[in-house]
Amino acid sequence: MSSYSAGPKIRYAFFAVSTLIFLLAFILNLAAPGFGYGGIGFVSLWIHVAIGVIMLIYYPPAIYLALKDRRTTFDQAGGEVAVGVLITLSWLASAITQLIWSAWDVCNDTDSGYYSKKSGCAASGIVLVVLYILGLIVHFAWTSWIIRLVHRNSSSKKERDAVYKISAHQLVKGDVENSKVSGMGDEEGLYNHRL
Repeated sequence: MSSYSAGPKIRYAFFAVSTLIFLLAFILNLAAPGFGYGGIGFVSLWIHVAIGVIMLIYYPPAIYLALKDRRTTFDQAGGEVAVGVLITLSWLASAITQLIWSAWDVCNDTDSGYYSKKSGCAASGIVLVVLYILGLIVHFAWTSWIIRLVHRNSSSKKERDAVYKISAHQLVKGDVENSKVSGMGDEEGLYNHRL
């Protein structure tokens, strides 16, 4: 039995947990009074929307292809790492902007309507920051896991590049040997091809 048999389940869990965190943060961002409509909160909201668009573009097709066990270039391990890095950096940007906005503008400005004496001001901001940081941690762990699997299944840079090009589902499933580009000797390749 392969040590990677739990790989697809772990990947599906990452999809589910990251989607749940996104939805909770998005709903709170829209529902909390004053959040997401002005100043840095507006920037944070739009970063959050960008995360949602990236997730909407990548997650459904990647899950569909994994469930159908198709080998395509859409969900390459390298692409999944790129999506993970982009979303991780976006969560970090959201957390930073939310921290700045919550700390300086909302809770201490008597004109904002969310002065610290009002209930829910600090709590909403803190919960959003926690959700953003959880999103960051989940995507960082997911991306690190994929990178670790690539490095575990390759011994050289050339082989690592080939592993990054296989389907992320095949990688987490442990089906790397059947998916790698094989048959390239030292003399073959784009730059060494003799005419």
